[in-house]
Amino acid sequence: MIRRLVAEFVGTFFLVFGVGVSQGQPFTVGGTLWAAQIFTGFSSGGQFNPAVTLAIITRKHITKTLTTQELKELMCFIAAQITGSIMAALLSWGIVRYAAYFDVALGYNRGEAFLAEFLYTTLLCANAIMAGVLTDSNLLVGAAVSMSVTAGDWSVGNISGGCFNPAVGFGVNLIHLFKDGDHFGNTWIYIIAPLIGGIMGGLTSTIFIKELQSQRSKVAEEDDHQHST
Repeated sequence: MIRRLVAEFVGTFFLVFGVGVSQGQPFTVGGTLWAAQIFTGFSSGGQFNPAVTLAIITRKHITKTLTTQELKELMCFIAAQITGSIMAALLSWGIVRYAAYFDVALGYNRGEAFLAEFLYTTLLCANAIMAGVLTDSNLLVGAAVSMSVTAGDWSVGNISGGCFNPAVGFGVNLIHLFKDGDHFGNTWIYIIAPLIGGIMGGLTSTIFIKELQSQRSKVAEEDDHQHST
């Protein structure tokens, strides 16, 4: 378990460091996330996001496969993610002397930013689970998740900043608060909206996985029938 916790810490650390030094440049964030998932994903699954972890918990709860031990481990993952985020945000500020932050963009309101974060976190979390079902390749799973983040950043980054990750939002905004004393008031958006998105992603992916399993069963039955004849 320790190695899996370290994997979540390291992966989230690199992700947030990329956010901090690039000020959230979409391809930097997506590329760093993909690289981190290839680097450590084989150990912990490469979640690096409490919303993704919550999506996994939701799916396992719905399918009645969540054990007490798994729940404890996944909650520890969230603690590791938050710790890695805070330390990376601090280091990135120490290097570039600028503390990145997430806040509602001028011209938009909290409701619009909340909706943007919720929708793309739902897509991100659903893709993370679906990709894990469709393939065993960390390379392909990482690509699907990273492209979801990059697409979200390009789509709604001008509305909410494109966070989609409670650990990232809390970590960078906390360091910015200590440095400049502002832009922390809307941090709840970057925690609550992604967490709800994680639950929705876990729920919707479970529904579609049932359809996928049904299709695979039909294909298997047809193959068996052809072989028997």
